This record gives sequence, C-alpha cells and structure tokens, in this order.
Amino acid sequence: IFRRADKNDDGKLSFEEFKNYFADGILSSEELWELFSGIDRRHSDNVDTEKLCDYFSAYLGEYRNVLSALEALNSAVLAAMDKTKLRYETSSKMEQFLTRFLLRETMHQLQSLQASLECAVDTVEEQAGRERKDIKKSETSVGLRSGRRCGRRGQKNVCLSPTDPYSGMLTTGVCVEDNSQWMAQINRLQQLIEKLECKSPRLEPLKEEALCKGRDAHILVAKRQISVATSSIEEFRQAFRSYMEITAGQSSCL
Repeated sequence: IFRRADKNDDGKLSFEEFKNYFADGILSSEELWELFSGIDRRHSDNVDTEKLCDYFSAYLGEYRNVLSALEALNSAVLAAMDKTKLRYETSSKMEQFLTRFLLRETMHQLQSLQASLECAVDTVEEQAGRERKDIKKSETSVGLRSGRRCGRRGQKNVCLSPTDPYSGMLTTGVCVEDNSQWMAQINRLQQLIEKLECKSPRLEPLKEEALCKGRDAHILVAKRQISVATSSIEEFRQAFRSYMEITAGQSSCL
C-alpha cells in the first residue's frame, strides 16, 4: 500500500510525499506534520515504508482481516481468470454459459461491495468535515479531497448492500478513479466477459427476426433505489422535480 506513496522508489517517504498521499481535506498540514514527526522519531525528515507498516499495523483492528481477505480474493480471482482463459474455448456450450454467468456474478458482487464502501467513506468524511469546519484547509488538501469524492459520487448515486442479491445489478456505467485497485479487478472481469461473449470464434449470436425497426422500436425501463439523508429530503425533492421537468420535455421519454 505504502509503496504507491513512494514516488521516487527510494524506500522512504519525505514529508511532501507523505502529505500528498495521506491528505484527505480533514487534517490540516500542521496535523499531518505532527503525525509524520511522531512516526519519524529520528527526525530524519524521511520515514521508511517499514516504519509506516509498523505504525499502521497497531491500528488495523478489524481491517486486518479485511485486508487479508482482499489479498486472498485478489489471488483467487486472478487464478480463476487464468484457468478460464485456458479452458473456455474447449469447453462445451453449457460450460461456457456457466463460466460467463459466474464471471458476471463475481463482477456484480464486487461492484456492490465497492458501492457500500464508498457510501461508508462519504459518510465518515462528511461527519469529520462537519466536526472540523473551524479548520482552514489548504488548497492542495481541498482539491485532492474534492476530486476523489466527486469521482466516487459520479460513479454511484445510491447506497447498495452487498447482501442484496439484486443490488449488484444497479450500475451507472461511469468510470471511476484509475488508481482504484478494486475497480481494476472489476475491469479485468468485465473485459474477460466481453471477450468471451463477443470475440470468441466459437460463440455464435442467436439470430432473431427483426419484428420492428426504427429508433422507437425499443423501450428501456430503469429503476433506481436511492437512500436520502433526512436532512437532505427537501433538496432531493427539488432535484427530482427538476429531473421530471427536463425528462417530460424529451420526446423519447415516457
């Protein structure tokens, strides 16, 4: 995790690297320096990544199991995808169908779990922001945090539960941050699914007779379940009214 913060790959972090990596718009630069100095007890103005690991390991708590599970999940998914690439073309049509289904379901579950994590992150950041309104945030910290939060909110506008069997089906199709390892895994699954469904020479799409043609030949019905905070209900109603007024004026919307 901390190697990503080490931009020059020298095995240690300067305060600038430390601040750029850990700034979240909540802690001020002074507080980040206090944290940095507490880890850098030798006052060398550099912190070894090993010391960072030792420091954060003492505070992992339940997230120790989470990170271990993510490491195991990453290995399991990559191993399954490797076997799929090797065996898919020589499998029967029924086995290919089951493989595609399992890949899609794995991807949906990961997307659903990520959406729940994003909701949790937004909630704790908003709570921390309300508690620290008296702190003047630096431009760098504010820009970094707002950019990350907009990316998450742009991707998901609903809170989904990983235990809901249908929640993984609700996606917006908007790309998220490029440095998200979680989404990188999902993207690999999506690419493999598309390759198996569309690019394999053994897959022949079902030929159906076109019963109707034209741009109005198909109707798309979409359903979204949105969780709204009690304090934001009126704002949500106003936004929803604006949405209805705009869509009502579109000839392609029912």
